[in-house]
Amino acid sequence: MEHTIRTDSLKQQLENATGNNYACCYQCGKCTAGCPAGGFMDNPPARIMRLIQAGYVEEAMRSDALWYCIGCMTCTSRCPQNMEIAGTMDALREMALKSGIVSSDKSKKLVTAFHTSFLNTVRKSGRLQELALVNSYKLRTRTLTQDVAAGFKMMKQGKINPVKAFTAKEEVENKGQIEKIFQLSEKESHTPAPKRKPVKRTFKPDEPIKVAPGMTVGYYPGCSLSGTAKDYDISIRRMCDHLGIKLREIEDWNCCGASSAHATNHKLSMLLPARNQALADQQGLDYVLTPCAACLNRQVTARKALKESEELREELKSVMGYDTEGKAQFIGVMQLLEGMDPEEIKKRVTHPLKELPLACYYGCLLVRPFDAMGYDDPENPTKMESIVEALGAKPVDWGYKVECCGAGLTMAQQEMIEDLTHKIARNATNSGAGAYVVACPLCHANLDMRQESMRKRYNDVGEMPVYYISDLVALACGASPEEVALDKHFVQASDMVRNL
Repeated sequence: MEHTIRTDSLKQQLENATGNNYACCYQCGKCTAGCPAGGFMDNPPARIMRLIQAGYVEEAMRSDALWYCIGCMTCTSRCPQNMEIAGTMDALREMALKSGIVSSDKSKKLVTAFHTSFLNTVRKSGRLQELALVNSYKLRTRTLTQDVAAGFKMMKQGKINPVKAFTAKEEVENKGQIEKIFQLSEKESHTPAPKRKPVKRTFKPDEPIKVAPGMTVGYYPGCSLSGTAKDYDISIRRMCDHLGIKLREIEDWNCCGASSAHATNHKLSMLLPARNQALADQQGLDYVLTPCAACLNRQVTARKALKESEELREELKSVMGYDTEGKAQFIGVMQLLEGMDPEEIKKRVTHPLKELPLACYYGCLLVRPFDAMGYDDPENPTKMESIVEALGAKPVDWGYKVECCGAGLTMAQQEMIEDLTHKIARNATNSGAGAYVVACPLCHANLDMRQESMRKRYNDVGEMPVYYISDLVALACGASPEEVALDKHFVQASDMVRNL
């Protein structure tokens, strides 16, 4: 009887957290078939759903699968019954950590060490301190020699500055608000998620925004663009200079929580980006350029939640001291480029990309979940290709453009990252691509920084440069490779575009 009561209680927690009616899952297996990490899991998504249906919630909580799940939302996006499967994995993980009913697998220890180290630095300063994260993770996991060579290279490139990390680290001014957010996140939510039911879902893209030269756009760089993805920040700013777009950084912005917050604490994953939303609204920004796909995904999701949840709005008000309407719209680089008149971009192109064969790589978080992101088709997006063609390059037709590269698990699950990026590289190579184009620093890190170790392990794909879309726009408009920081990439990227 006690087991039945506890199981019913746990299942009710899941239903409240996700809005799912788990009886609606008919075990088609589509979630497992599309899961990029499914081959590493003891209980892949379909089996997790079946365990919950059958009342074995604690067994699901003990699954190693929770610590291989990347959070790419492929399963949720493709579910014919509109089930929140990715949210189920997140909720199970959060319940497992709180209850201690959890896997003893090494993967759990590594991933938890990463998330704990990440969130501890955010709680302390409001922004991710990358060097502090790495040091804490290595001490917790005893992986002291991992990525030493990469670390030295990033120091040489100026992406990591140990002296600045201790003497001039970037922090939120109002750290009391951050601490209050963390305290609120430790309390239970009283409002259950909206009930989900089987519906036929069709994708309809959002209306493009309107952007014109001379316009001022808000800017949320996120934490990595001031550190290990500093080259992306340089590239973004150079691109905007060439397009006549002025950037205004959100004052006192904080870390959005990224994967670590939504993987371990749903409320925290809403409140951290909600604070940025409140600041953007207060500072009168209409659009806020958010180059990182993970940051963009968290900001868009939080804005949607703020509009739907009175409880979230009230909690945010208790932190900020004022109401937030969610007026400011956070946009990605591709939305900014789409918002400009194509002819305006074409007339600024002075150095066409001469039919460079490029694989446009969207990854997962730019297009999922499509009810929130709404930018491009979640299965076959094409808008990046349109921009690349306008620059004179030749995008290839390939099959892995929305397959996940491993996202934020690059430190904790390096073997899986290499496996996923190898599949992506092989498909791109076989499709005739000579380089990748990305719009996300996590995708760039996994395809660029991890490329050498992946190629050594598999030895069947060649070296392939990885460009940010902003690199290519700026280069086509006359910037030099040095001006967009191509010298800060791991895979040599300058020669291919040097003589355009």
